[in-house]
Amino acid sequence: MDEWVPVDLIHLSDGRDTSLVLRTVEPHEGRRAQVRAECLITTDFVNARLETSIRLDDLEVWEEALRRLSAGEDASWPQGSRGLELYFHPHETGWLSISVHDPDRLTVALGLEPTPEWIDEHEANLQRLRDACGES
Repeated sequence: MDEWVPVDLIHLSDGRDTSLVLRTVEPHEGRRAQVRAECLITTDFVNARLETSIRLDDLEVWEEALRRLSAGEDASWPQGSRGLELYFHPHETGWLSISVHDPDRLTVALGLEPTPEWIDEHEANLQRLRDACGES
């Protein structure tokens, strides 16, 4: 049996000290509609780890959010969530403003300049997670 490897659905970093990572922390079990995850936020003023989950139904919503971001539009994910929500605002300069909101634990805003290929990288991350969960 292959050893399970965590999958980063989101991995944004400025290459220095600011990053946002949403990573699975355990393999998907076929009978569950979600997978346990953690959201890691690092800036010069915050170092946070939030336990959360990724609902498999929300993967299509993330795909649509990536399309909107690729077109230079704002996006949030997941929409209508009662837990962790992420808001993305791309700037024409390449800068990306991100708000992480968890109503019970934390709200923080950060900004970074991701690599020009970040949308393609995140589409590949999405496909890796779908493959790992048998959702292809």
